[in-house]
Amino acid sequence: MKAVVCRGPGKVAVEQIDDPKPKSGEVKIRIAAVGVCHTDLNFTSGNVPVPFPIVLGHEGAGVVVEVGPEVRGIRVGDHVLCSIIGPCDACFQCLHDEPALCEGAPMFTGKMLDGTTRLSKAGEAIHTLHYQGSYAEYAVVPERFVTKIRDDAPLEIVCGLACGVSTGLGAAIHRAKVLPGSSAVVIGSGGVGLSTMMGARFRGATTVVAVDKLAHKAKKAVELGFATHAIDASSTDVVKAVQDLTAGRGADYGFDAVGVPGTLEQTIAATRPGATVVVIGRAMGSVELRVETSALLRHRTLTGTFGGSIHPRRHLPEFVELCMQGRLNLAGILDTRYSLDEAPRALDDLHHGRVTRGVIVL
Repeated sequence: MKAVVCRGPGKVAVEQIDDPKPKSGEVKIRIAAVGVCHTDLNFTSGNVPVPFPIVLGHEGAGVVVEVGPEVRGIRVGDHVLCSIIGPCDACFQCLHDEPALCEGAPMFTGKMLDGTTRLSKAGEAIHTLHYQGSYAEYAVVPERFVTKIRDDAPLEIVCGLACGVSTGLGAAIHRAKVLPGSSAVVIGSGGVGLSTMMGARFRGATTVVAVDKLAHKAKKAVELGFATHAIDASSTDVVKAVQDLTAGRGADYGFDAVGVPGTLEQTIAATRPGATVVVIGRAMGSVELRVETSALLRHRTLTGTFGGSIHPRRHLPEFVELCMQGRLNLAGILDTRYSLDEAPRALDDLHHGRVTRGVIVL
């Protein structure tokens, strides 16, 4: 089968690899669409270490073609979304309703839950990203990372819910629990940032400020109706501009959807005392934060989210339903489609800011 293999930082190519088979508790999915997420760039750049070679992709959607032994809730023919969250339902975190923090799913090992690999090429072991490696014609995925959705949902539109889109939606809806009539500032107007704004608007925020160094991205957020105001961070004092839009106080909610040095400090400074600030973005592997104690003593809540803090089996079908009802404009975020052979170009386009949200359609 065809798959996009990364053999080291900057070494990405489409290759023919062996057809994988599912083992116990796993399903095989014919991938129909997979989102092009900024997180993949962390692995191709080497910012986040993973074992090489590895098949990229972690926003897969498709149709189940085979199930292994001990698979209970998924059947052949089901239309499914993968997820970066795969709760075991038995560990401390899962039992405390924190599936995104599941202790039974170590991150970035490149292996399956049993510690082995499923992918290979002429005897060479190939690793799998996020338990799915969905930049491929087929993916073998543990059942707990797979959620059944309605058959008529357009997979090329909803596949982003596997990671980036649900991360943004969940940050606003489930982590911050944005209140009606409130204000929010979102630093970064890429796919995750736009999804965060959409979630804030869904929750009833009346002032949503999109911030980006690329002015056209922030402007797009307003054009889509996800934001009420756009700020060009390359030429504007962001903190003062947000204060001017919020009666001099700052926003009720702040979201850092970028994750580079300075963006979180800027987000905190643009919010009011008593605000909630959520860390979402991770454009770099590690970023240090310097914050004055007084900012927290003024009742600010500083928190973060992984995968939008959602429970995939509970919330992914809800997001899909809201999309089908026209209440979440997931299609509005998407601006470019690629073939699997064009995956390296898709990643390069994302890296250079030429696209907001791309999808590989098989």
